[in-house]
Amino acid sequence: MMTYVLSQFRGRPWRAFGVVAGVALGAALYVAIAVLGNGFREAARRPLEGVAADLIITRPAGPQEESPSTQRTRGLRLPFGSALISSADVGIIAHTDGVAAVAAALQLWDFGPDRYTIVLGVDPSQHTVGPGRTLMRGLMAGRAFRPGERDVAVADRHYAAFFTLKPGSTTTVGGKRLTVVGIAEQSEGSQAAAANLYVPLADAQILAEVGPGQVNQVYVRLVSAGNVDAVLADLARRLGQISAITEDSLLQVMGGIGRISARFTAVAAAVGLVGGVVLAWLALSGWVSERRQEIGLMKSLGWRAREVERVFLLEAMALTLFGGFLGIVLGMGSAWMLGRLPLPNAGASLTSGLVGLGSPMSPTGVARLPVRISLTTLCMGLLAAIGGGTLAGWITARQAATVKPAETFRQG
Repeated sequence: MMTYVLSQFRGRPWRAFGVVAGVALGAALYVAIAVLGNGFREAARRPLEGVAADLIITRPAGPQEESPSTQRTRGLRLPFGSALISSADVGIIAHTDGVAAVAAALQLWDFGPDRYTIVLGVDPSQHTVGPGRTLMRGLMAGRAFRPGERDVAVADRHYAAFFTLKPGSTTTVGGKRLTVVGIAEQSEGSQAAAANLYVPLADAQILAEVGPGQVNQVYVRLVSAGNVDAVLADLARRLGQISAITEDSLLQVMGGIGRISARFTAVAAAVGLVGGVVLAWLALSGWVSERRQEIGLMKSLGWRAREVERVFLLEAMALTLFGGFLGIVLGMGSAWMLGRLPLPNAGASLTSGLVGLGSPMSPTGVARLPVRISLTTLCMGLLAAIGGGTLAGWITARQAATVKPAETFRQG
């Protein structure tokens, strides 16, 4: 019987190709779409995971902050569209139900005569969440500044290389001379805390001429990441107008593909798989139609219905199995190609006051879509493709078993 099955593949290669192609396409689409969706979700989590936060709270500027008298285009200033958050409001955030930890920072822009610098005021004592956590981890040379230390700075690696800074060098921000004590590089996963220069929070507040305790970024880690919407609604009720950077907002930065992939990955992958199985079923059905006279002859020679059914089922299973493995290989290849896709630099938007004005000295590496091909995804794609193809084969096998010899010869 197996010899007979194999002979049918040689006799009808295009029909066999149609079945294999349908199943392979379904499996490949399933794997590629699943990897794409997971990749966008992971890419959106990275900036926040790097600072161990679930959201970053800012306050949009009101009419007073946006008045012409405050819009300096030279010197040190708050980022465009950014307003201050008081220490009292930081306390409210810290004591909101569902909040596990907070860290405050003050971001400044320095438009100097020969450079534009993003400065981030950091409290190094806040090391469980926020930029204080990542500053030490990213050190490449020297050291981080200590709690209570003043008039010092840690420089980003790219910024330091461009302006020839090293531990022991001095640099000027807003007319204030600072000693560089360390060089750091923020990894791709820590871009929510990226800046050109990191200074003690107290120094940043003096440079910005704001009161003690005033900041413009609050990094928040929640007890449960699934409660983001509830916590934000509570904070908006208690603090008034605020803005928040979340995983969903980062997906919006990445564009429509990211949002659709993250929300409808399972559905899209299933639709692709079903489409491939339908193509395989159509090819199998055409195979049965072409062989009606052959089936009639088989039955007239004494083949029973279940033997005919078994032949067609074996054919379908062999083609489906081959198509499933081929689809997995194609899906893995597609996933590798997806991993070469450049992603929008969400971290640059974060560190630029939510306006997207990136610093020339910001990290220049191209972020790629993180691709993780899990064994679970491969197994589910393979099993679903083989299962769907086998079901289609079983249906067509049942169809073949019902063919009556007299009818086929009469039609022939």
